Amino acid sequence: MTQNTDSAEDLLSDIDMVEKPSESVPVPTLPVPLCGWRLLLIGAVFLYSSFTIFVHLCEVDGRLPFLSASVIFLVELLKLVLSLVMFGMHHGSFAFTSSSGTHTSFIDAIRLELRQNLMSSSDASRPPPSLRLPPLTYPQLFRIVLPFMIPAVLYAVNNNLGIFIQLEMDPATYQVLGNFKILSTAILFRLIIRRPISPIQWFALFLLLSAGFTHSYGSLLAKSASPLPGSASPLASTSHRLHITVLGIFLIALYCTISGLSGVTTEYLMKQRAQMNIHLQNALLYTFGIILNGLMFVVEVHKSGDPAYWNPFKGYTLWTWLLILTQSVSGIFMGFVMKYSNNITRLFLISSAMLVTTFTAMLVFGLHLNFLFIVSFLLVCISLFLYHR
Repeated sequence: MTQNTDSAEDLLSDIDMVEKPSESVPVPTLPVPLCGWRLLLIGAVFLYSSFTIFVHLCEVDGRLPFLSASVIFLVELLKLVLSLVMFGMHHGSFAFTSSSGTHTSFIDAIRLELRQNLMSSSDASRPPPSLRLPPLTYPQLFRIVLPFMIPAVLYAVNNNLGIFIQLEMDPATYQVLGNFKILSTAILFRLIIRRPISPIQWFALFLLLSAGFTHSYGSLLAKSASPLPGSASPLASTSHRLHITVLGIFLIALYCTISGLSGVTTEYLMKQRAQMNIHLQNALLYTFGIILNGLMFVVEVHKSGDPAYWNPFKGYTLWTWLLILTQSVSGIFMGFVMKYSNNITRLFLISSAMLVTTFTAMLVFGLHLNFLFIVSFLLVCISLFLYHR
């Protein structure tokens, strides 16, 4: 009887979605005051910008002494652990964090959240936390969990696609054309999330795209003037052989499309399941990320031919652990941005982080800035003002 009721509810939900195709995806209420949210976004910019800096600090003689797949795997693992801990704290599943005086077992808390995802969002239909719920059926569990596999697969495909693209074009061309993911993300955001974008906002996004082009070219010029320790001059090694194949054009277009689709799909899942706890949503995403990146780690170890790399910590230093920590926290922040803001905010965040990275590289590595950095900085600022005015 229960299964029939659940099936009827699922059918009504599907019919409701079909009958309202033009409605935009709802935006949940911010979990913190607006000033706190802005501080969180500023923190996310600095965390995101630290990635390139820490990667270069990890280099030994211009090469990374560890497998990149091991770092990505540990980042996903730490994100999962942090998300589960915060989920347990939210539900008072740990005795020392229970602020409401109630205590819910960790498994029951997860079961409650998943059960609520199948029910109406009204408070009257939600079972009380103290109620011991029966296990979900496998079809119910798959219906909730499997959609979170989609963005995880898209991210994994895109990461590997980025490697194959290098064979079809030079790094400078890849760096410049990769900025088209700003445009693809905006288009997919409009089509899937169905949020209106005004003409002035489209113009602001065009300025953001121009800022990306300008910064990419300016970075290449700056690196050719003062290459990072242990690295060769990008322009010196590629300017005489700038190239892109027909397959490369197709692959970079596919790369930018999948990049935008993975972000927009994540946002769609987060907001369509707005009643589900953000930490549990993140945990589901990271679980699939761990599985896929664990497989990639195994593949990289086999390709390396060095059995010592079965130790995932081989070649790790303090900088490596700082890289893992900062990127884990940055990833969790991005989950909050996806749920409580949108992909356009993420684009502005990434573009701002790009400028912070360049400025930090000037301080840490002695990178010489040029006029194009100032131009890209002004373009980002103008774009921010126009889009949010």
